[in-house]
Amino acid sequence: MKRNPTAMDPVALTGRRHRAAQLQPVLRAYALGYLSSTTPKVISCLRRLCGTNELTCRQKFEELLQALTGALRLESFPTFCASLVGGSTLLPVLVLRGLQILCRRFGADPKRLSSRGASQLIQFTAAFISAWFSFQILNRKPLSLQGLYGEAREENALNPSLYQRRNMLHQHTRPQFAGRTMDLTLFTFTRALDSIACVSWAWSRQKRKHDPRWSRVDSIIPRLGDSAVFAASAAVVMWAWFYVPERLPRSYRKWIGDVAKVDERLIEALRRARRSVFVYGKDTGQASLLESMCKDFGWPMEWGNPAKTIPIPCEMVHMGCGPSCEKHAISRFVTTFKFACATYIPLQIAFRFRSIKSMASLRRAVSDALRSSSFLASFVTIFYYSVCLARTRLGPRIFDKKTVSPQMWDSGLCVGAGCVMCGWSILVEHAKKRQEIALFVAPRAAATVLPRFYDKKYQHRERATFAISAAVLLTCLRECPDMVRGVLGRIGRSIVN
Repeated sequence: MKRNPTAMDPVALTGRRHRAAQLQPVLRAYALGYLSSTTPKVISCLRRLCGTNELTCRQKFEELLQALTGALRLESFPTFCASLVGGSTLLPVLVLRGLQILCRRFGADPKRLSSRGASQLIQFTAAFISAWFSFQILNRKPLSLQGLYGEAREENALNPSLYQRRNMLHQHTRPQFAGRTMDLTLFTFTRALDSIACVSWAWSRQKRKHDPRWSRVDSIIPRLGDSAVFAASAAVVMWAWFYVPERLPRSYRKWIGDVAKVDERLIEALRRARRSVFVYGKDTGQASLLESMCKDFGWPMEWGNPAKTIPIPCEMVHMGCGPSCEKHAISRFVTTFKFACATYIPLQIAFRFRSIKSMASLRRAVSDALRSSSFLASFVTIFYYSVCLARTRLGPRIFDKKTVSPQMWDSGLCVGAGCVMCGWSILVEHAKKRQEIALFVAPRAAATVLPRFYDKKYQHRERATFAISAAVLLTCLRECPDMVRGVLGRIGRSIVN
């Protein structure tokens, strides 16, 4: 039997291994994209199926199969991940070979292409092209805005013929909207800014490493940088939760409400005060809002009437904890700490279950959970205590009532004080944890400032922002992987390299 001469050829085997190695990042990216998009759906599906007996076994199987195979299509997140990573991995090889051929044809030295600067430029260009075209995978389907017209559902139920006529009219005048990938773009943009900041700081630090005057600054600024980012982001998110809650995701809004544990009537009073509807010293018909709260807690009815009581007593803000702001702060800390421990301790043990091999590792997991619980409890406590200090304790003593009136404090200044101060509770956490939390909250803060949806004619702006940001991240993962911090950096390095 004649043997294939190339079957055991070392050159052929090396070439096959090289091609297989080039495809591994694409397969890893697709697998990660599939798991990240499918796992939440499968968990939600299993919870729903386990809690109902109305479906047959076949129907349950079909629904579970749909959750498992829903992402196995062309216009899906796994395909997007594979396209993005594949383009940034394979395109540089093709571009480099093409440039080498051109250099030889025109008599230039192809060795110049092997310099670090040329390599980074080729990598960035390839990643930008890959991100530019991959962006369209997730935005190919048109965006349907449910609830864009507030009366649509009611009219559909009450007067179907009128709704159909108006819908036909809007089909010719309604603009096309975009914004499906806004969260992804903001996440990529903030992580790219973080990587650029890390590269710039490392470069400047290298230049002044022999200057003793900068040694203390170099040790302080990185520690405070993440804390400042989180404090600013938390201030924006908390302000949005009070005054523009529709700009926050529903799950995020609900979680903040569960932690804050504040009466909705009190929040509504502050919102109406900001809109100059709830006005101190005037009867604007708003007394019934807080009078019902006074009745529930057994307070004098006059406390809820803004025409008679100026300002709202702090005891109402304390919600049954007494008139002392300090006692209320301590009560808030204890309550939130218990709530957080019930969440964080089981999560820490579950996440580290495989690595817990001794009592020392178990104690470390519990210690980290207690520290995170202390951070969350401090966050809530500082917010509420800052509100009390601003509106009744320190604020009126520092500023005269003619300069800053009680109406001004309760129409935004007291909430603003709480928003500015609460984020600095992040200093309770470990430095690495501060970094991860700051990078998690920053995109959500940006999402509250920017429009959620926009006219599709401006989509090229988001596309360019995403492409540049993704190109920066992918180039950093290739050329200086330590500059992409946190979980994203670890996952990205495992995929790309």
